[in-house]
Amino acid sequence: MKEKIVEFLKQKNYRTSDSFQLARDLKIKDTTLFQKNLIELEDEGIIIKNKQGKYGLIEKMGYVKGILDLKQAGYGFLIVEDREADVFIPGNKTLNAYNKDLCLAKIISYRSEEKTEGEIVKVLKRNLERVVGEYYQGAIFPKNPPFGVFFKVIYKPKGIVDHSYVETNIVKYAKSNILDCEIINVFGHKDDPGIEIIEVVKRLDIPYDFPENVLSYAQKIPDAVEINEFTGRVDLRAEMIFTIDGDDTKDIDDAISINKLPNGNYELGVHIADVSHYVKEDSILDKEAYLRGTSVYLADRVIPMLPRNLSNGICSLNPKVDRLSLSCIMEINDEAEVINYKIVPSVIKSFQQLTYSESNKILAKEVSEKITDDNVIKKLFVMDELAKILFRVRTEIGSINFETIEPKIMVDTEGNVFDIIIRERGVSEKIIEEFMLVANQVVATDIFRKHLPFIYRIHEKPDMDKLNSLFLFAKELKYIDYVPKKIKPKDLQKLLSDVEDSKYEKVINTLMLRSMAKAKYSETNLGHYGLAFSEYTHFTSPIRRYPDLMVHRMLRNYVFEQNTEEASNHFADILPEIALWTSKTERKAMIAEREVDDMKKAEYMEHHIGEVFEGVISSLMRFGMFVELPNTVEGLVHISTFNEAIEFDEEKMFYLGISSRMVYNIGMKVNVKLVKADKLSGKIDFTLV
Repeated sequence: MKEKIVEFLKQKNYRTSDSFQLARDLKIKDTTLFQKNLIELEDEGIIIKNKQGKYGLIEKMGYVKGILDLKQAGYGFLIVEDREADVFIPGNKTLNAYNKDLCLAKIISYRSEEKTEGEIVKVLKRNLERVVGEYYQGAIFPKNPPFGVFFKVIYKPKGIVDHSYVETNIVKYAKSNILDCEIINVFGHKDDPGIEIIEVVKRLDIPYDFPENVLSYAQKIPDAVEINEFTGRVDLRAEMIFTIDGDDTKDIDDAISINKLPNGNYELGVHIADVSHYVKEDSILDKEAYLRGTSVYLADRVIPMLPRNLSNGICSLNPKVDRLSLSCIMEINDEAEVINYKIVPSVIKSFQQLTYSESNKILAKEVSEKITDDNVIKKLFVMDELAKILFRVRTEIGSINFETIEPKIMVDTEGNVFDIIIRERGVSEKIIEEFMLVANQVVATDIFRKHLPFIYRIHEKPDMDKLNSLFLFAKELKYIDYVPKKIKPKDLQKLLSDVEDSKYEKVINTLMLRSMAKAKYSETNLGHYGLAFSEYTHFTSPIRRYPDLMVHRMLRNYVFEQNTEEASNHFADILPEIALWTSKTERKAMIAEREVDDMKKAEYMEHHIGEVFEGVISSLMRFGMFVELPNTVEGLVHISTFNEAIEFDEEKMFYLGISSRMVYNIGMKVNVKLVKADKLSGKIDFTLV
């Protein structure tokens, strides 16, 4: 009905009408539902009722809808979609709106598109509806409070003590910037072990414990594969299939098989846990998995997408037991071309659970006490052959290989950090990465060519202005002779190769990363710029990522059951929302993981105050430079602590000491003294030595 109302109001000859006239014109019989839809359209900021009680579309009535960018001085700008210039909102016309609220504004002055002034008349949706923070003497103190906003507690539970950590709902918004709050949950005290991690989880609204009904549902799923479940599956239990994962991995999504064919080609099998067999669409288990969107890997814990009896049990490709899977079996030649492939439902039995560390020993021709089977050892070397071919060709087409250093934060049983080490990324890690990439690409290409609705992993083109500046900078440094008219991924990969091991390697890497878009999920195939793939998806981790689970469901409908027409319409309807939501949950998980890592690093450094370290400049900002230590701990050297005035060249990314003429740039080694580390904020401060 809402669409019908909006289409009617869009007509050129429509003149504003009250609800009774509208109902007559639209021949509405259910007036109760009609009134409900009118109210909802008003609340959504699509239509508005004027003082005479007559309705019209907001744009026809002189209103705009957008996100308020509120400045510290009190005025703001309304950012309106499909409008180049923002609408200026004077300080006395903001109503009781706060920063990032979705607002409806009336245009009160229009001199040009660039000089439009408005007045907030309604807040459609609050950006800030709940607050997590520390309770102290009747107020809430969040970790990162909005500027100038204070949170006053008007409802609180009996017996609450100062320095409790709480969740609150905002119950009243006022022009005074003092918001009235109601405490709805007390989840700890500032002195509780691990409270800082729980605060991050609560603040970012990440579901933690599973509801009882979800756990009960999961417990009813058998813990072993039953013989009747083999029907319609290719039986691959006689194949030598094995897994390679980290030493402490418990949720095993993927397994591998490989054979060298008589024609010299490789037969690669990528076998992925068939989670969709157990997590049925629209079940309470599915709804909970969708809500979570992804597993979250924090320093001392995992918040799984699925209950552990599934993620570590029946869905995990554990060794020596039957498991249901989806297999992508590919014939690949020595030019990395996929000559043939098939995607089939299967049943497998993993021969052995290998680890990266033990596999790397074998590939380095060392002895491993845990990998002794000659056939497994031979297959590891065949895998290495194929992975090198895949990597070589992928690099040739322009796939960008950013080499990043990953820390592993070592914690004891009580969650205390005792060391930070660098994760070694050996040959076997790279092998599995290449095999997952090619499987993801094959699955995406298969469905794309069938012109069916699908969910893709996309990476849009970077900011070309920033890339041009980067290449001009590289030209000045004599690393390239000219700036390409159209910069392609291959040009970026070559530049990274040219600056490798040079003093400007870190600078070029940093500037290139800053120009890149964020990868995300989409129902529209826009390609993956960074990988230089025209089609790409996530198929290989359904235990821990909801989009992968959706890919399995679509394969089941499109390929295995041939239920194409009905399934196509269904997925076309739901995929846009799923892609948007899972991109959001992924970003939220990344923020949580980064924040917790920063806090744990700061906790580790609290024991080293006053010590001097050698590090490299990792980033330069107007307010100071960040210095990274070999263990990836990063801290700020504030510009106010320098012994001289500093000039900052933002385009070329360097500091210049005004009196000393000393140049500081990204990648430069410096000695720093640790002066402050705060585990609650995750912030670390250095001074130059």
